[in-house]
Amino acid sequence: MEEIQEKIEENTQKPRKKLTITVTTLIMLITFGVMLLWLCFMLILRTNTAICEWVCKTFVSAYADIASRFYSVVNFNVFEVLATLCVIGVIGGIIASIVLFCKKYRVYSRRVIIVIGIAVVWIANLYVFVAGFAYNRESAPIPVYETETVQTETAVNTYIAAIQDFNATVAELGTYPDGRAICPYTDKELRDLIRNAYERLVTDDYYFDYTAKAKPIISSGIMASFGIMGISFIPTMEAGYNKDMPMADKAATIAHEFAHIHGVMREDEANALAAYVLLNSGDPYLKYSFYIDNMGYLFTFIAYNVNTNKITIENPKDEAYSIEKAYSAEWWNEHDFMTAVGNFFNDLYLKFQGQEDGTGSYVELPEIDKEETVDEEGNIIISYGIRYNTIQRILLDYYN
Repeated sequence: MEEIQEKIEENTQKPRKKLTITVTTLIMLITFGVMLLWLCFMLILRTNTAICEWVCKTFVSAYADIASRFYSVVNFNVFEVLATLCVIGVIGGIIASIVLFCKKYRVYSRRVIIVIGIAVVWIANLYVFVAGFAYNRESAPIPVYETETVQTETAVNTYIAAIQDFNATVAELGTYPDGRAICPYTDKELRDLIRNAYERLVTDDYYFDYTAKAKPIISSGIMASFGIMGISFIPTMEAGYNKDMPMADKAATIAHEFAHIHGVMREDEANALAAYVLLNSGDPYLKYSFYIDNMGYLFTFIAYNVNTNKITIENPKDEAYSIEKAYSAEWWNEHDFMTAVGNFFNDLYLKFQGQEDGTGSYVELPEIDKEETVDEEGNIIISYGIRYNTIQRILLDYYN
């Protein structure tokens, strides 16, 4: 017992080692702290719409003009390569840090973790600068019908004209044996066609000037398993798309991703700009893809205050629509077995960018007001007032 007591007294009398930080580590920590503060500062700034618009038009547009040309030189998706290297780097760095820590090289272990932190914050700073501000800028100036409401006759005539145009488009393209409209283009021809349509139609100074190349994602199988159709990485100004999905889906997706690299980050607006370009492109297959993606909005034109059955019977749409949708649904059902995971992270990302509806922000629904009145005989009369969404107003503008 006396020996044990002596050892305890010796240990308590030994001076404790002080935690020392080398100059190099201190500089690294200061760098990390400054970059983190700058990130927080930008996140505060981006809550102001006027500042966001000024930053996008003054600085981000200049960056986009250079980056889009620079990264369009190579044909592969640079973002995909960088993302792969980042994942490998982070995993390798964490493993290296653990090994160094176990071997008592704790100074170097800490430095590795700090380097990873600096890299992550640096990427976050770059992304907030080139993409984050665009989420809270002013609304995109998409050409639409001047009012949100129209007379019932105008709405019905728009529906009929659109159905007839869809049928004529299918007839012009011809159909495969299974009934889908024929796509006359290769992947490259399709993305170049959409790119040219953007260059011709999207000219307002609100948008970033240059349309960078759309690029297929090599790891499209992984994308498909998470239900991902496309991804745009604004720092490299690349519109990436799933190279394996059906062609009609590719056209709508490429058009949507092009909207992002033109500075339209909110999902509903990106969908609307893509719809505008596809419909007004002058190309039958792009127009066909527009209808495949947006046919559901047509039925709001005749869903209220008219005899819907009579109009649809007299103006049936070509069966290519239902066949194409079924073909696409079957393809995705065979591939997207982790869609819930993909949707979860996409929803999280969008909410972090200030989109309160998350993945719900992809869809802008028309607003429908219901009013009940009673006639002289005591019968209840129901009437509806509809404020059409942006895509529907694009259709109204196109056909009226």
